[in-house]
Amino acid sequence: MLTAFELRGPRVPDLLAHVYLPSRVGTGTRLLAVMHGTLRNAGEYLTAWTDWAERTDHVVIAPRFGRASWPGSRSYNLGNVFTGPNGAGRVRPEREWSFTALEALCAQVAGRLGLRDRSIALWGHSAGAQFVHRFLLFKPRVKVRTAVAAGAGWYTVADGGERFPYGLDHPALRFSGDEVRAYLRVPLTIMRGRLDTLEDADLRQTPEARAQGRNRFERAGHVYARAHELDPGCRWELVDVPGVGHDWAGMAAATQDAWDQAEARLEVSSSG
Repeated sequence: MLTAFELRGPRVPDLLAHVYLPSRVGTGTRLLAVMHGTLRNAGEYLTAWTDWAERTDHVVIAPRFGRASWPGSRSYNLGNVFTGPNGAGRVRPEREWSFTALEALCAQVAGRLGLRDRSIALWGHSAGAQFVHRFLLFKPRVKVRTAVAAGAGWYTVADGGERFPYGLDHPALRFSGDEVRAYLRVPLTIMRGRLDTLEDADLRQTPEARAQGRNRFERAGHVYARAHELDPGCRWELVDVPGVGHDWAGMAAATQDAWDQAEARLEVSSSG
């Protein structure tokens, strides 16, 4: 069943979410949050997940961060953490972050449905993939059981020697070594289409972004390699998807196949 949910709060921009409920929602039903790209077409993203969600007993939450309330990459991709673009201005109160809006949205939906497991699976494509990997950094207390960042245009590398938002160097941000290590040990899959090699109009072309690679395919490899250089115990994985370019539907299908295969392996292992 498709429905909608609206998050409102003091000093928090309104957030409308498209929600899919499987035919039978029980205490064992789990949550998946699906993060849209730069077109902010959350409803379309949701349609790619409904069949899978019904089969695997998941509630799917696809929030739409509308441009009026959440303008630009500053408000969405970068979490609305700063008042200015690319880390300029002052740090906003945490309650105003887009990361916090997703956290609150998931908690409210899980509470209303009486779900026992409050952990979330997190999936995003393009701008949504940028949101996903930064959410893990800025919201370490949220229990994320798995996360996929698919086709991100550029990344915040967990390197204190690189200037934010391309790295962690910022006078208003203080990430301890333990916090960075915990971030790099969250089970994050960086997914890239083998055909995602075009330098289109939406691909950031600053010198810092280009230093990560010429295109999305190269930049995914760069952030993966740097993460493992920074922490040999890093749990991030890099997955290539053949025959797919910058295509959210194709990446969603590839993720579902991978999760189904992982679940099948788990069932075989559990059966002895």
